[in-house]
Amino acid sequence: MKSLDPEWVAAVRQQLGNWFRTAHRPLPWRTTRDPYHIWVSEIMLQQTQTAYVIPYYERFIQRFPTIHALAEAPLEEVLRYWEGLGYYARARHLHRAAQILVQQGGQLPREVGRLRELPGIGAYTAGAIASLAFNQPEPVVDGNITRVLARLLWLKGNLKDAGAQRTLWEIARQLVDPEEPGLFNQAMMELGSTVCTPSQPRCGECPLQTLCAAYQRGEPTAVPEPVPARRLVHAVDVSALIWREGQLLLAQRPPYGLWGGLWEFPRATRDGRETLETVAHRAAQKVSVQVEPMRLLGHVKHTVTYHSIRLYGYVCLFQGGEAHSDEYTALRWLTPEELDTCPFSAPQRRLAQIFLNTLPNPLW
Repeated sequence: MKSLDPEWVAAVRQQLGNWFRTAHRPLPWRTTRDPYHIWVSEIMLQQTQTAYVIPYYERFIQRFPTIHALAEAPLEEVLRYWEGLGYYARARHLHRAAQILVQQGGQLPREVGRLRELPGIGAYTAGAIASLAFNQPEPVVDGNITRVLARLLWLKGNLKDAGAQRTLWEIARQLVDPEEPGLFNQAMMELGSTVCTPSQPRCGECPLQTLCAAYQRGEPTAVPEPVPARRLVHAVDVSALIWREGQLLLAQRPPYGLWGGLWEFPRATRDGRETLETVAHRAAQKVSVQVEPMRLLGHVKHTVTYHSIRLYGYVCLFQGGEAHSDEYTALRWLTPEELDTCPFSAPQRRLAQIFLNTLPNPLW
């Protein structure tokens, strides 16, 4: 691609920097240059809204204030502090990367290439850590920045394809301010998050209004052009809440894949026209116990990537068998009061709460 006009680049840097110095939000990770704290914030902010992240970040840093503290903690505890944020692979990768770093001296590397060798750190996160924590002149490109660049330069087409992504990263590399790369990258993120929003951009408040091709055309929302969304796949799952003498049977998922390492009530997916009671029986079979389904507890809805799932809870009375499983990593019988000790996915936690509301008579 051609080089950007130097005068335009200089104007973008100056006007954006001046705006950010006075307009930025007072976020907790902006008060530190600690590379570890910045790393945690960037991982949490992936596909998660800023306001939602703040309390999780503060609790996480209070409990795991250093790389060593995180590396030494059990994964199950780390997942418990992550519970509710979703995308739990982020927590597993963060924990594993901390353990790797402790083996290498306990410090995050400054270079993008070495940062990307760590689990869970891709191009965007590496650029963010390098620029924000170490003042390295590295670019960042995410959804917000893609939108800003598309409007500034009137970029058409599918900006998610490989060729367009290479162009966006090259543009971002030319734009990043070598004197203040961290401030510039944060300013671009802030602009995309608070002003240059997808459907109702606040162009009247934008510091780059006079430099923006989309605004000059009077079509600020015409770019980036929408990409057809994948169709949702609908599924029905049933979790068996297996009750035995005041305890429930919990199962831990393997430490990889969806909800890896989290605990749940044994679950199965409905096949065709199966009754929910039949699916509850199949869920119990996964942990090798026999049950009598007693009553439907309720359901919760949730979406995971391109799957829309309706999750039912079925309260079942334990009838016999020695609990074991080839599918789950571990099994535990816990009292209702002990459920808080295990990390759950959000939908499983909601089922647990519905169950707790039925006490002291959970079977009827």
